[in-house]
Amino acid sequence: FLSSTADEACQYVTGIVGKNLLLLRELNLSGRELGDTRLNQITALLQDKHCKLNKL
Repeated sequence: FLSSTADEACQYVTGIVGKNLLLLRELNLSGRELGDTRLNQITALLQDKHCKLNKL
């Protein structure tokens, strides 16, 4: 199970891409104003052992 921070990040990014982030291998967020909170959430998600994203 994901931590609550990772889960929030997954929900946020899933809203952007419309897919389950844990299945994505590459994600381009250029042109997005994420802010520190969102960036911290995405960082937490990337550290999750189930995340397969290898290019951000």
